[in-house]
Amino acid sequence: MPVQINEVIIRAVVDTGTSAGHSSETTEPPSANTGTEAEIAEKVMEILKEKKER
Repeated sequence: MPVQINEVIIRAVVDTGTSAGHSSETTEPPSANTGTEAEIAEKVMEILKEKKER
């Protein structure tokens, strides 16, 4: 039986306690994709195949 999500709650935290000057260091968020492009493409194709078979 399919499940439908009608509401998504997104929360964010803003740190206003930083210094007035901008830092030259930029931090990147952790990546959810830990595989290579070929692995990601393979996974996407697998999901599409499963969806089509339903």
